[in-house]
Order: sequence, then C-alpha cells, then structure tokens
Amino acid sequence: MNKEIRERLKVLGDARHKLVRSTQKAQLDLGRQRDRLMAEIERINVRIKRSGDQLKKKSERLRRTSKSTAKKTRAELESQVNSLKASVAAGKVEMKMVRSDLALVRRDLADARHHLSHALRIDKAIGKVEKAMEKRKTTRKKSW
Repeated sequence: MNKEIRERLKVLGDARHKLVRSTQKAQLDLGRQRDRLMAEIERINVRIKRSGDQLKKKSERLRRTSKSTAKKTRAELESQVNSLKASVAAGKVEMKMVRSDLALVRRDLADARHHLSHALRIDKAIGKVEKAMEKRKTTRKKSW
C-alpha cells in the first residue's frame, strides 16, 4: 500500500511539474511571438511612412511639371506615383493582417497567464497538502 501511495505521489509530482513548466513555456513563447509581431508592425509603419513621403515628393514634382514638359517624363512620374500608391495600400492591408494576428496572440497570452496563475495556485495547494502529510507521517512515527 505504501509503495502504491509513493508511486501515485511521484506521478502527481511529475504532473505538477509538467503543468507548471508547460504553462510557463506557453506564456514565454506567446510573449516572444507578440514582440516579433510588434517589431513587424514597426517595420511596416516605417515602410508606409517612407513610401508616403516619396509619394508626396513625386506628386509635388508631377504637379510642378508643366504640360509642355516631355510626355515621357510626365508618364514616368505618373507611373511612379501610382506604384507608390499601390505600395502604401499594400502596406496598410499587411498592417491590418498583422494587427489581427497580434490581437489573437495577445488574447492567447492573457489566457496563458491566467492558466499559469491557476497552475501555480494548484501547485501551491498540493505542496501544502504534501507538507501536511509529511507532518502526519512524522508524528505517527514518533508516537509508536
């Protein structure tokens, strides 16, 4: 009977350890993923800002070129402006997708934190029970 109890306590201890470690690992992984997505959002913002600045400059240059200027130069500027507009639009779409991914990761991270705190409370409660069992075990041995 004692051997069976010891085996079950060992299994319980192992499960406790795995639960705490897996929830900590999940929280850490989700935190890293959140940081990666935030960095990606920052890169996209910089790219959109740069493209927007180029778009403003090219648009101003296009506006200043007169009708008498060579048609080839004007057409080239118009194509550059259009490509920059497309680049900005694509950046905004990509930003929207990354933000939605980030929202999911943040939600999962909050869930992982909740599960971790729950696992730590369970671990603490099991530890108290084990201490109480050890005290009972030592007092029984002394009383014999």
